[in-house]
Amino acid sequence: MGGYMSEILKIRQQVRLNQWSAMVQEREDSGLSVKAFCKQAGIATKTYYYRLRRLREATIRQAQSGAVQATMPQPELVQYTPPTGYVLDPTPQSIVIKTSSTTVEIPVNTNPEVVAAAVSFLKQP
Repeated sequence: MGGYMSEILKIRQQVRLNQWSAMVQEREDSGLSVKAFCKQAGIATKTYYYRLRRLREATIRQAQSGAVQATMPQPELVQYTPPTGYVLDPTPQSIVIKTSSTTVEIPVNTNPEVVAAAVSFLKQP
């Protein structure tokens, strides 16, 4: 019976994470600030940030285990064309992703799902 209950708890947790992920996506799509979105949705900003933190932690755990869930929003990867005259290194050793506060360097042979999870994580406010 313990295995059955464990599965139920895992499913409950996943449902909760999916709901929270939808909430975060809804807030991003709305263009509202977190404060304005929370007021409109009738939740405390503290609750929003708690859920966001739990989602990020789950994403990191999944990325570390090599399993990114299909239910989490995946970032769209696009082809980059460098400006004319720009020379690309023909044998890049890593992918560097920079934000205003973070720089992440990922080896080029990294599983694409892990890269997608890292990009998704970095896109979070």
